[in-house]
Amino acid sequence: MFHRTLATLVTVAALAAPAGCGVLDGSPTPASGEAPAATTPGAQSGLGDSVKDAGDIPDPCTLLSDSQVTSLTGRDISQIDRDGLTDGEETRYCQWQQPGGQLAVFLSRTTPDDFKVKIAEATPVDGVGEDAFALAGHLYVLYGTVSIDVYSRGDSDDENQTKAATIAKVLIPKI
Repeated sequence: MFHRTLATLVTVAALAAPAGCGVLDGSPTPASGEAPAATTPGAQSGLGDSVKDAGDIPDPCTLLSDSQVTSLTGRDISQIDRDGLTDGEETRYCQWQQPGGQLAVFLSRTTPDDFKVKIAEATPVDGVGEDAFALAGHLYVLYGTVSIDVYSRGDSDDENQTKAATIAKVLIPKI
C-alpha cells in the first residue's frame, strides 16, 4: 500500500512540478489577496472534526493561507496548482509555485504498518508526527492514518527539510 501511494505521489509530483505554468485542473489561480484559512482546527480543514483516523482527506490548499505559505517558506507565491478532486478521494495535493522554489503538500490514507515499510535510503526524522522519514527531498509524516508528504524546494537540502518539518507541524492540528 505504501509503495503504491508513494509511487502515485511521486508520479503526480513529477507531472505537476515541471509544468509550473498552468493549473492542473484548469481552474483559475487565486489572486494573491486570497482570504486566509480559517482559524480553528476544525474550520481550517473544512471538515469540522479531525480526519486523523477516519473521514475525507481535506484539500491541502485549504489548510494553509497564502500568508502562511509565504511566511513558512520565505518566498512569495506565483501560482497555486490544485488537485481539482472532490471530497472523498484517497489522495489529495496542493502545490504553491514560487519564484526560485516550490511547496507541495500531499495527503493520503495509509496504515501505520504500511507507513513503516520504508525504502532503504530513507532517513528517520524525529519530533514530527507519530513517525516520519525523509527521502528524495520529501518529508513523510504519519498522523493517525494520514500520510503527510511535504516537499519544500528553494533552499539548501537542510533548510528545505527544516522548513518541511515546520510546515508538517503546522498542518497536523488542521487534519
